[in-house]
Formats: sequence, structure tokens, C-alpha cells
Amino acid sequence: MSTESLIRVTVCVNRKPGTTEDEFSKYWAYKHGPLATEWLQPTGRSPLAFDGMGDFWVKKYEDFEAAFLDPYYLEVIQPDEKNLIDMESIQVTIGVERVVIEAFDMSIDIPLKDKIILITGGASGIGLALTQQSHALGARVLVADLRPTPLFTAFAASKPNILFIQSDVSKWSSFDKIFAACEEKWNDVPDAYGICAGLFEPPFSNFWDDREEGDGEKGYMQVRVNVDHPVKLTRMAMRKSLERGKRASVCIIHAIIGFVKSLSSTEPLTGVKITTICPGAVNTPLFTPSKISQFSFAEAKALTPDDVAKHMLELLQKKEYPCGTMLELSLTGTRVLPEWNIAPPAGEGTGQELNAEEMMRAMLRPIEEKLGSERGAKL
Repeated sequence: MSTESLIRVTVCVNRKPGTTEDEFSKYWAYKHGPLATEWLQPTGRSPLAFDGMGDFWVKKYEDFEAAFLDPYYLEVIQPDEKNLIDMESIQVTIGVERVVIEAFDMSIDIPLKDKIILITGGASGIGLALTQQSHALGARVLVADLRPTPLFTAFAASKPNILFIQSDVSKWSSFDKIFAACEEKWNDVPDAYGICAGLFEPPFSNFWDDREEGDGEKGYMQVRVNVDHPVKLTRMAMRKSLERGKRASVCIIHAIIGFVKSLSSTEPLTGVKITTICPGAVNTPLFTPSKISQFSFAEAKALTPDDVAKHMLELLQKKEYPCGTMLELSLTGTRVLPEWNIAPPAGEGTGQELNAEEMMRAMLRPIEEKLGSERGAKL
């Protein structure tokens, strides 16, 4: 067993009065974020790692304090913060995060040590946790994501067994790029796949607030990322493994249960084991401030990305989880879901412990507001 501890400093802020959530997000992404990139790199001006959602990671708290005395921060970043942040509302909390990697037992039949694992969405959230734990097991890690986060960059620095490929999983052409990079780097194709990239009802891809533009031939972006991407990548994993005459293991986090169940008897044909994990609420950057309110999210009742990644590795490696396994994960433990007659989940973090009427009102509120604005509109 090995452990690694970091201090997590969480900075909570409010938007500058009069700034909309969309204006804040765009300014952060295209103006303020690029200003801070060099300063946030551990190999640059600052010893900080930042996950983009308010959490800074340091080995010593003194490093956090010193970073904010840097002339570049004082002269460039701090003045720009006033354009998007209510400076009077800033709150800071401090905690310690410890990652524990445990050795697996003899039940493993697809070990990841010295093997290649492809992780989509591997630069943040659950994907980053899976990247870190896979590397600790001795795997070669191929990370596919839209962009590297500072926290991923800090972790991957000077690690030759981690390869990052910038890619957009909503475009199937990206998969060819990913596999080509893998073969160029390691002259092989992946042995395991952690399919983590996903969207959680972003404003630009929402059934009720349908802002999707174009002629509609490509469908909703969220469907392309959360459904088409794991389905297509699973099919490509089969093809690539058959071409190389090797066995592989796929774990999908999007819980597309019907798809996984339909493939439960295919491993003898393809050599690829396919499983899915169905976690309850997970504390990731996908829970934006608006979604925290809408979905009654509480950090104390949520799983951590490390919790989910640990069980994904078990699904990928252990023979007790055969092809077609659907593993439910919550704060109360795990449950292998039966093929039929699945009872609803129970326990904290599943939503069952919340006031159903209040939760339903919160979830329906933005839908009702949208439909109200459309009701009676002239066509």
C-alpha cells in the first residue's frame, strides 16, 4: 500500500454583481484563465496546481500564501479578477486529501501492470483519479481529453508512461488519432479502456433548453458524448483487439445498461470484457453552482472520484466481474445489478434519502420556467 497527501485549499467566490453565469464562464475560459495558466503551472511561477473549479493543491500551505505574493499575480491576475469576481465574498477552506492505492489480490485475471489503458476524460474528475491510480499500478496511460488541466499537468510531469492526446470524443475521427498515437508511442493498442468523458446537461446541450445549432444531422452533443462515444469506442476496442490477437477490458461510467447487457455473452467472440459502473452522486467539476442547487447536491453525501476510479479498476481487472457486469456504487457500498427486476438504489447519495417532493420541485423548476416562456409564443 502507498499513500500520497496533498493540502487542498478551496476558494469559494461569487460572480461580480450584474454578471450572468454565461458571461462569467466565457470570461473565465477566454480571458482570465489564459492569464493565469503560466502562473498556475508547478514548473513555472507558482507551486500550485489548480483544478479549474476552485480547488488549489499544494504540498505546504506556505506555498499557497507565497504564490499570492508573486509580482505577476499582484500586477496581472489580481486586477483582472475584479472584472468577474465579487472580491468581498471570497471564502477559503483548507483540508488534506490522501490517495491510498491498495494492492489487488489473486482474483485479478487482466492485470494492468505494464499494460496500456486508454482513459477518455482522463485529465479531470473521475478520469484523472483513474489516471493516477492506473499509473500507480504500473500501467502505461493514454489520456484523451479536450485539454490538460493544471492538476493533470502537475501529476503527469516527468512521467514517460503517461501520454496526453488532445481530442474531442464527440467526433469519431478523434478515435483514429488516439489509436495512431498509441501505436506510435508503444507500438501496440490498449489493453484496457476507462470511458469517463461525459457531459451533465450543459447549457449548450439540453433537451429542454435546446440551443443546438445547425441542421441537426449530428444530434445532441450530450448524446454524442455520453452515448455514441462509449458505444463507438467499445466497437473499436473489439476491432483493435482482434487485429492484435489480444484480450482487452472496457469499463464504461455512463451506465448505458441496455448496451452493456446486450453484450454480456460476446467476450468469447471478441476477447473484450465490457462492464459498467453506476455510481451515485460524485463530487466532480460537473456539479456547477446551478446544478448543486437544482439536484440537491451535498458534498458530505457524495462519492469522491477516487472511490469510483478504485471500483473501475476492479471491474477492469477482476475475474469476479464477468462481461456484462453492472456495478452500482453508493456510500452504502456496492451491488451487482441483476439482469431483470432491478430494485431502486437505497442509501445516502442515491437521492432516495432526500425529500422527494422538494427535490422534484427543484429539478422541474428550470424546465417549467423554460416551457412557461415558450407557452403562447407566436410561431
